[in-house]
Amino acid sequence: MKEVVGQAAFEGEVLNSPGAVIVVFEAHWCPFCRSFMPIIRAHEAQLPAPLVASILDDWDDPLWERYSVEVVPTLAIFRGGRLAFRIDGILGKGLAEEDVKRLIADFRNVAARAV
Repeated sequence: MKEVVGQAAFEGEVLNSPGAVIVVFEAHWCPFCRSFMPIIRAHEAQLPAPLVASILDDWDDPLWERYSVEVVPTLAIFRGGRLAFRIDGILGKGLAEEDVKRLIADFRNVAARAV
């Protein structure tokens, strides 16, 4: 999993990618992210697209607002530079293994209708 920090790095790794990219928006200070990241890493080999962790440690990072990230972790699929699908974390809970399995199961349908 590649980690990116900031808008420029995000654009380079995610928005300018020729194929689909799975993004997990996360923050190192978030306890729910610390619980979720080992889960997503355990499933990384099963993911149908490259995984990028967008680190949102800085509250001033424009990606919070640009993609309306209200809770971390949040999972998203980008294709052709566009947000195609997302699974938002739940406030006070985050994400769980079921969310990763849902993302994998829904990926083909989501990727096909994007762009």
